[in-house]
Amino acid sequence: KDENLPQYSGQRLFDKYDIVSLDEALNRYPDAIVWVTYRVANNAAKRILKKVSPDRINFFKADLEYRKGCNFLGHFIDYRVDNFSPCCVSSNSKVPTSGTIPERMAHWERHVRQLIDDIKNDRPNYCTNCRHLKEGFWPKKVELDYICFATNHPGDVCNLRCTYCFVENRFKELNRSDKEGYTTYEIIKQLSQMPEYNRSNICIELSNGEFCANKYCNEIFDILLKNKWKVRFVSNMTIYNEKFAEFLKTGRTVNLLTSLDSGTPETYKAIKRVDCFNKVVENLKKYPLKDIDFKMKYIFLDGVNDNEKDVDGFYNIVKDVGCRSIMLSSNSCKPYTDKIKELVIRLIKKAQEDGINITKSSYLSTKDSAFIDDVINGTISQI
Repeated sequence: KDENLPQYSGQRLFDKYDIVSLDEALNRYPDAIVWVTYRVANNAAKRILKKVSPDRINFFKADLEYRKGCNFLGHFIDYRVDNFSPCCVSSNSKVPTSGTIPERMAHWERHVRQLIDDIKNDRPNYCTNCRHLKEGFWPKKVELDYICFATNHPGDVCNLRCTYCFVENRFKELNRSDKEGYTTYEIIKQLSQMPEYNRSNICIELSNGEFCANKYCNEIFDILLKNKWKVRFVSNMTIYNEKFAEFLKTGRTVNLLTSLDSGTPETYKAIKRVDCFNKVVENLKKYPLKDIDFKMKYIFLDGVNDNEKDVDGFYNIVKDVGCRSIMLSSNSCKPYTDKIKELVIRLIKKAQEDGINITKSSYLSTKDSAFIDDVINGTISQI
């Protein structure tokens, strides 16, 4: 990368080869065949593809092929009670399944292999018109490395009742009608006993309600602490759990996301319908969050938390607990009002002054996502 070149100024690889930028290498050898040495070469391949045709790119160690694909297909499963999705667009790709956990995982692998083959050979499939499907270098081998547990299993619980939450009815239906389905604990327990899935390159996402409110959370933490998996958590931070704190110290937390959505106890109670704002702030300070990728999310709600008192209060808590990343969101892609946009500008300016990163939720309209980018880049400074 150009930005990394200065640190190699005057150096030679093995005291023999010049260290140059990709552009310089291609200027010197415009018809060159390119060989990539990285074992995990996806990012390098994407970068080179912008400058070189795919037939000129080869890999020493990476097992990649040029085809249509996406960041999920072939290594991701959104696991549910009686179906799974092999991608992020779960509404379009629900695959009914049954049997034991090993049988269901084998079903996922067969399904994904066939889907990739259909895509490569232009046979009709539910990915055909997906906006995420792009030509590029993608892994030849189907190998699961991301398992998502969302709100789809018996026993999944949440101790809050957020006004914007769209899964409350799903919780009620699961807990009432599917007593025979596998719980998150049962699935994780069986997966941990399958050697092919006990790998350090597998990430488990636990975003099923408030994980620490699950009655089996300690048993699950016991498995996670002994296993090799990395874990991505979504937590409302209302509950302090010693085993959660212990896991956060392992270095295997990919990231942790929590939605505060307010800066005052009154607004928090109005949104979450539970009065525990001060408890959350206390836990944020108590958990060992300093050395992990920890994000605090603010979901703007028209007429509820779209005021300076809450936004400034939220930001003060972000600074007070040492959080270095804020995620901006909205209520299921509901467009930002001008009032909210002014508060977004206010929040981003504060964050930039303090070196705090701003990220975006997927629950933003396309226009609001672009608006945030423009504010971050300095293109927009006021409404």
